[in-house]
Amino acid sequence: MTASAQHHLPFSGDDGIIGIRTTADQDVLIRRAAELSGWTVSEFVLCAVLDRAERDVHTHAAVTGWENAAPTPVLEPVDSVVRLLGEI
Repeated sequence: MTASAQHHLPFSGDDGIIGIRTTADQDVLIRRAAELSGWTVSEFVLCAVLDRAERDVHTHAAVTGWENAAPTPVLEPVDSVVRLLGEI
């Protein structure tokens, strides 16, 4: 599990809001998975999305060779995703 999916990461509700629509079945599934992990729905969804974003950004970098264009400072995983998305 990457660091972005760890429960102890800080969360600031002041940075932005992303809303999604779900079916009743999707809502039940997401809520149940969050409950089983001991996380809130927001924490669970945020971590799942960050994991996917990290994977997609790293895949893109590997395919395009983008990661070799300039040295990247070592950042916390969440910070690195935010930084990478700002540069793409």
